[in-house]
Amino acid sequence: MATRLEALANPFKNLMRLPRGWDIRLSPRFIAYTHTYDIDIETKQYRLETAATTSDLLEVFELRHKIFLEETGAAKEDSDGFDVDEYDSVCDHIIIRSKENNKIVGTYRVISSHYSDTFYSQSEFNLDKFLNSTGPKLELGRACIDRSHRNGAVIDLLWRGIAEYIQLTGSRYLFGCSSIKVVDPAEAKSIMNYLREKGYLGEENGIAPIGQFNMELKDVYACAMDDQVVKGLIPPLLRSYFTAGAKVFGEPALDRDFKCIDFLTILDMKEITSGYKRRYFKH
Repeated sequence: MATRLEALANPFKNLMRLPRGWDIRLSPRFIAYTHTYDIDIETKQYRLETAATTSDLLEVFELRHKIFLEETGAAKEDSDGFDVDEYDSVCDHIIIRSKENNKIVGTYRVISSHYSDTFYSQSEFNLDKFLNSTGPKLELGRACIDRSHRNGAVIDLLWRGIAEYIQLTGSRYLFGCSSIKVVDPAEAKSIMNYLREKGYLGEENGIAPIGQFNMELKDVYACAMDDQVVKGLIPPLLRSYFTAGAKVFGEPALDRDFKCIDFLTILDMKEITSGYKRRYFKH
């Protein structure tokens, strides 16, 4: 298993593997990139693994740009075609390739508390109490799937990859930002009320949006939204978290860049549902 210490000891290890077209403004961060855990799961249509080369990373960042920025209309004219931030060089990237053309059609970023003290979610939420609680933690983020591959088979494979990563790291908690394509405060309040009624909204841990992400929903009146409409706004991956036993905590954060609200989602592995435990954690 490769380690980040090995990469730092040999910072030019991957220099000759930079693919043609790789933006020189990005490359210095990833010259020494190496993944921490090897995961390799194959199905009839797809293969899940951990990104291991700069070519893998380039394809991941291009896919994320397409899904998060181009599809939402948030891409800027001077965009370089990548979605990348400072956390991308201190994590593992779970990737799913279509066996039909070997293209990456899905990706998930995972950051373990074993090798990082800071997490993306902290840029939007106060997580001090939660992060100080006992037990290894695994942040999941930047999940995206190509539009033509958004199906149950891919989500099932993502869960298989996550389950293997949880077992490799011995993580007790999964957490991260789950996005819903809504920005109106009244609609956000309606979604909160729906999640509370269904038992999916927790109030403990003192989790709350910070700074510009705080929507100040306390005095906002919810708009009239049918339960089926609200349910339709919740992405399949977040619905699968609820089925697994996860909850969201506190008010959502307003992410203006990606034109959505984010709910801080936590799954305590001690509370995972029996169905998910049997399906994904067989040993």
